[in-house]
Amino acid sequence: MTVDAPAADAPVAAVGSADASAEPRVRVLGVRHHGPGSARAVRAALEEWCPTVVLVEGPADADPLTVFVGREGMEPPVALLAATTDAPRRAAWWPFATFSPEWQALRWAAEHGVPARFIDLPAGVVLAREPGAGAPDGQAPDGDASGGESGDPGAGVGVDQDDAADADEAGGVGGPDASDVRADPVAALAHAAGYDDPERWWEDVVEQRSGDAAPFDVVADAMAALREAFGQEGAGAGTRGVAGDAPADDHERHEARREAYMRQQVRAALREGHERVAVVCGAWHAPALRGRLPAAAPDARLLTGLPKRKVLLTWAPWTASRLSLRSGYGAGIESPGWYEHLFTCDDDVVARWLVRVAGVLRERDLPVSSAHVIEATRLATVLAAVRGRPLAGLAEVTEATRAVLCEGDDALLAHVTADLVVGERLGTVPDDVPTVPLEADLRATARRLRLPFEAAPRTLELDLRKANDLARSQLLHRLALLGVAWGTPDVARTRSTGTFRETWSLHWRPELTVALVEASTWGVTVPAAAAACVVAGAAGADLPAITRLVEHTLVADLPDALDALLPALDERAARDVDVTHVLHAVPPLVRAHRYTDVRGTRVEALARVADALVVRACAALPGAVTGLDDDAARALRTDLDAAHDAVRLRDDADVGALWTAALRGVAGRTDVSGVLSGRATRLLLDAQELTPEAAATRLSRALSRGTPARTTAAWAEGFLDGGGLLIAGDRRLLTVLDDWVATLREDDFTDVLPLLRRTFGGLPVGERRALADAVAHLGAGRARAVEDDLDLDPELVSAPLATVLRLLGAPS
Repeated sequence: MTVDAPAADAPVAAVGSADASAEPRVRVLGVRHHGPGSARAVRAALEEWCPTVVLVEGPADADPLTVFVGREGMEPPVALLAATTDAPRRAAWWPFATFSPEWQALRWAAEHGVPARFIDLPAGVVLAREPGAGAPDGQAPDGDASGGESGDPGAGVGVDQDDAADADEAGGVGGPDASDVRADPVAALAHAAGYDDPERWWEDVVEQRSGDAAPFDVVADAMAALREAFGQEGAGAGTRGVAGDAPADDHERHEARREAYMRQQVRAALREGHERVAVVCGAWHAPALRGRLPAAAPDARLLTGLPKRKVLLTWAPWTASRLSLRSGYGAGIESPGWYEHLFTCDDDVVARWLVRVAGVLRERDLPVSSAHVIEATRLATVLAAVRGRPLAGLAEVTEATRAVLCEGDDALLAHVTADLVVGERLGTVPDDVPTVPLEADLRATARRLRLPFEAAPRTLELDLRKANDLARSQLLHRLALLGVAWGTPDVARTRSTGTFRETWSLHWRPELTVALVEASTWGVTVPAAAAACVVAGAAGADLPAITRLVEHTLVADLPDALDALLPALDERAARDVDVTHVLHAVPPLVRAHRYTDVRGTRVEALARVADALVVRACAALPGAVTGLDDDAARALRTDLDAAHDAVRLRDDADVGALWTAALRGVAGRTDVSGVLSGRATRLLLDAQELTPEAAATRLSRALSRGTPARTTAAWAEGFLDGGGLLIAGDRRLLTVLDDWVATLREDDFTDVLPLLRRTFGGLPVGERRALADAVAHLGAGRARAVEDDLDLDPELVSAPLATVLRLLGAPS
């Protein structure tokens, strides 16, 4: 893995052509990304050789950011973030953990005052590739998305899926083919060594090495053999495609360009006069960078004319869980927490790990003693010996944890995996790291409001009567308008605790940094950006959408945006003739008006608009309910319920009287779907605009024998939905319903049974139980009444009774 010094007048293509006995000027350290053994070996090699420059695989245009590696406040896991300035949603991540060999190389350089550079293709070139171009298995170029689900702001281009020692998943036992080797060369080596699990092979051979010499030469030789066997020769791979022997697909061309660019950077370092050049790269690329480098001209031609986009580059906090394979990051590992333990722990690795496991279980009030830890340590060691492994690995430790500490309980083992094996620690970056002004404003505001950025979800209870809590609420609402979902409101808990309280679930994820970059196009501060985003979103929005925007704008305290929205709201309300749009628009306006007492915002115009919409809804409702089938009626019933709750919340006598009259009109009609007429009757009963006796009479009339069974079932569905306790507590209503069900003909009962099951199945369990108890008591009471009404003569019934008893086999 050495390159000899060139003569002073030698052309660039002749780098490495000097006398083989001379001191090597270049050492290539082929590593596995996020490997503690590789990180330890790289650190030791750098301490021994003391290079004058350190070249690290990574985007070359991120070189200015290397100065922050040694700064106070830079704590991994962190990631280099590159986002295109014209479309920030297209972004790439290069994550680093404490145990990443590249990170240790950068830290060593920072601690010793040695320049460090990234030598891979610039991020602007990587992001200029078309999504999915040439990537295997239909994935994005250079790997999977950055850990985000489809549609997340962070979903974009990942990095370095195919680097040498990225053991993503095991190769097949039956032997790898060319595509398998390119995707996971470690699996091919593991298969050759007789392992069916590449993770276990790499851990045995590399990660658990402590004082031994680093296996860089051996690994590089193995990679060279793989590349030669599968048609991608070591140092010559980068020249293919220049003439004749072109790479087979776009992905191979991209890999060839990457290695050509790396060689160019090595040549540049040598031309600058550096005596000792250390190169830290994925082991797959090591054969292309060691030994005598090929001529520079073919590499230059291969790199000519590459498309490039303008990008923003910065450091961003990352999480341990995003380093795991299941996050979707291509160069991930299954157990970042375990690997960090391997890197930071020098002795008694298994025992110290199991002590930490015991601590996690004790936090859950489980009785784990020192004897448990000792026994689990012994079991893990014995398992490793039985399996012929040099030391106990994660598999043995996990089995010992399950058997001894968790007593076979996989649920407890899942807690250990989440807390320790994977983990949720969030890295930090210094405040002076260059970023967009919007993110800087958010971080300053969050620091002032004492809102920490945490990777683990937590619940935040806010009392809006307190100034700091009110400011927190406004910040989270503004971020939600910008699409930066740091907090998710718990609507159910918020409504149950009144208008003075809000409940949020906070969870900071790395891809939210990309969302901030994207949102920065609206402004440089959170309030200004949110206001601009709202105003732009109102253009072309329909009435329900603009009313929701008004509601969110009020709770976010964006008065300038509200002033721009109100004229648009008036205009939409005057033109919209769709009654469903009108009904949709009423609740957000009324809820927004309700916030005046708590937040002190100016909403005088909202009450006027909301009242006008209720008047229009009342006028349009008779025509809107005509001719609807039951399915359409169910959809309208949801809007009717929401508007009814809003009118009651509005608590205006004139508006309430008008709404009640409209409901009475719907409830009294026989030419509309029973779902709506039954629902209107129920709403009137709940509002005490209809007596229980009158409601029972209407129910009895709707369920009379002259009405088709499906029609009566629809009426019952509308009346009973969400009100099991009402029926259970009113004997008259229950009797009417019970008589109707009892007198149904068999065909009619079969016809309406699905509707009844849907109606009663939607009730909460407690209400269903109360309703069942009420029906049981009703049946028992009727049986006693029938028995009391019977007047039998004992002498007349004695003979038939004796005959029946004899037939049943009873003694005479």
